[in-house]
Amino acid sequence: MPSNPQKRSSLETQELRRDAGRLLKYLREKAGYSQRGFAAEIAASDYTFVSQIETGRARVPPDQVRVWAKVLGLEAREFALMLMRFYDKETFAIIFEGEPGIFDGSSFSELLEANLGAKSDGSGTMAETPPALYVVGPEAK
Repeated sequence: MPSNPQKRSSLETQELRRDAGRLLKYLREKAGYSQRGFAAEIAASDYTFVSQIETGRARVPPDQVRVWAKVLGLEAREFALMLMRFYDKETFAIIFEGEPGIFDGSSFSELLEANLGAKSDGSGTMAETPPALYVVGPEAK
């Protein structure tokens, strides 16, 4: 019977989801939304859904990635890549380890600056951005 290496109970998975949640909170706040306002924009039945995702207890459902990206003012593909780094780390590494800008997150700083007005500090990281956005792979933890 196949097993899922991204079991919700795994400590690494929990930490990755918390990191994703910090990123999502950052993106939501930069876009100017409260949790309630964002929940209304994505047509969630309750703002606690957003809270659960931001605290790592849940993840953005795959069928909602385009909706979240649109509300955040991001391209769906880039947003999906950001999420994939946390939600499916192994697949992400297999697909993108040969593309340094995506694999190490450096291309995301340009995306965030262009779409959200965030400013790069010149080191490949963003001021006020969760550090996990720019760290991926074995050295991440």
